[in-house]
Amino acid sequence: MKFLGNRWVRYVLTIALVLLVVFKIHPERLVRAVASANGRFMLFALVLTLPFLYLKALRWHVMLRAGGIDATFRESAVSLLGGMGIALLTPARLGELVRVAYLRDKQKLKIGGLVMIDKGFDVTVLAAFSSIGAWRLLGPAAGVALAVAALAGLFVVYFPRAVERPLAALAIRLPFGVKLERILSSSQSLSPRVTTVFLALTVASFALVFLQFGVILLSWRSWSLDIVLLTFPLVILTNILPVTIGGLGLREGTAALLLAHYGVSSADAAVTALLSSTVNTYLPGLAGALLFPLSAGRPAAGGVQPLEET
Repeated sequence: MKFLGNRWVRYVLTIALVLLVVFKIHPERLVRAVASANGRFMLFALVLTLPFLYLKALRWHVMLRAGGIDATFRESAVSLLGGMGIALLTPARLGELVRVAYLRDKQKLKIGGLVMIDKGFDVTVLAAFSSIGAWRLLGPAAGVALAVAALAGLFVVYFPRAVERPLAALAIRLPFGVKLERILSSSQSLSPRVTTVFLALTVASFALVFLQFGVILLSWRSWSLDIVLLTFPLVILTNILPVTIGGLGLREGTAALLLAHYGVSSADAAVTALLSSTVNTYLPGLAGALLFPLSAGRPAAGGVQPLEET
């Protein structure tokens, strides 16, 4: 992990993997695939990004309020977009922890814990969606592993105290125990009711992303809900692997391998995965980085506050 945490290592791995995918598929095929993308489908997919971001911002805002964090919906949305911009350059999107710097509330460590809970909902739902496709395409062992991961995630978010208590007892004995306790206090925002709301918002946001993928894929293949649900959750799941910048190369290569089971050419599959990530991740992240930059020592655009340690 320390090796992969080096940004230069990730840059090299990203370039190497992208080149491998490009030359394995053949550059001319990728160019033809990009040129043949249907503009109307792309525009529709781009429009779907707006409700997707709204649901993500709404979940984050509700989570902050449930955790006792003072934030308006606008501040929550700015925090989300600003974090997405930094996350583009960090492994496993850990840069989203910078969301804490965009909020005026002084409980920074608690907010950091809420960011991890927020991402935990994404991983739990993705693991659940991916389990069926993994069983069909990768084998029963992979499917069972992802199903177990999803059940473990559901247990944690529905019974957070069962996890918090032993961790809090351990934290007392550690040098950074006080800070860890503040991070763990974020789990107090979870209750069966709000957890169900968070899960519903997460499923709804991913439904829009799956629809985006299917719409973009219409440029080269007729609509098939089975193909989308069996392959794309696994493609998105590669984003949690801290290997390349923004998942580049790894995501497209995975899409090419999985969609080959359904007769989709490797070039069309790779371009579909890239275009999908562009409309729902890269463009919002770029907008967040440009519109809401962090500022050293003074409030940034949109009322953002500099990061403070509490």
